[in-house]
Amino acid sequence: MDIRTISSHNYIPVIDPVFLKQSPDEFLAENGGFLSEVAVIGKSSSGFVHYRSTTAPTDRDTNEFFSTFSTIADSIGIKVYGFVNGLADSFLASNPGYSAIKDGGNPNVDFVDPFKTSYTNYLKSITTEIIGFPVKGLVLDNIRFPREVYSFCENCCRRFSERYDIERIFSLTDLQKDATLLNQWLTWRKDAIENILREMSENIQSKKAIDLDITIDIDPTLDAEKGALKHFGQDISVIGKYGSPTIHLSAWTPLPNAVDTPEYQTLLKSLIFAKNYQTQTKLNLFIWGVENESIVPIIDALKEELSINRVYIQNHFPIDYQKRREIHMGLV
Repeated sequence: MDIRTISSHNYIPVIDPVFLKQSPDEFLAENGGFLSEVAVIGKSSSGFVHYRSTTAPTDRDTNEFFSTFSTIADSIGIKVYGFVNGLADSFLASNPGYSAIKDGGNPNVDFVDPFKTSYTNYLKSITTEIIGFPVKGLVLDNIRFPREVYSFCENCCRRFSERYDIERIFSLTDLQKDATLLNQWLTWRKDAIENILREMSENIQSKKAIDLDITIDIDPTLDAEKGALKHFGQDISVIGKYGSPTIHLSAWTPLPNAVDTPEYQTLLKSLIFAKNYQTQTKLNLFIWGVENESIVPIIDALKEELSINRVYIQNHFPIDYQKRREIHMGLV
């Protein structure tokens, strides 16, 4: 689905400078007349940013894309949302001091450990730079654990064992044998995510009054809302304290082919939690890999059913999709 079509349905296209292969001038000359809002990735899951940064590594090929794009777009009346990958950061996760550690000791070289407080300060610096450009808002993506088998670094386990008076060396299997202990572990992880969101939100809002949208990964095959907490440490009520929850829907499994199908009803049932939550705050939707218009009826039906505010659409999968899918499926 091309950019003009996305915009014609009142969705917000998500632009990835690495994937686009166009300069801001070329893109806006071609599409600017059809756009009112657009989201542009400022920090990729590679860990590289798309502007000249004094904090983070800058992508050599797109080193002025975000800054140039946001400036030009603002001058012609297009609202820009900066899209920031949080803990998905292959650059710093390749450093053993930042890697999320899997149960058993293996490091994840694509996700940073949410318990690394110094990384939160790093993210705060990046978002401070990004909101220095003319942006309407920010979308914080991947503020999460990579999967339920993380994070079991030595320091994480030591702190948890001291708080709950258990053996210092333990596994997820050990925790799953005790329902109370497992619940404490889930809360421990949820609190780590909340600490990041609190600091990020306070830092952003202290500098600029902008919209803040925060993704929550919902996969119906992983028990939707319950799976978001169990696997990723994400809780919609926590997210809602600091920004607008943005449902990253079915990122790893196909959406139904039509509204009048059992598959759509199953999907809708998995999102009832969001319908119940909509009276508390505005909800958004983010879907990637929307390559043609066949999915539009599904999106529109969900938008109406759940009273969705903003819909972010990326018309392709991310460049590192296969790697991230393997992490999500627990294959690595």
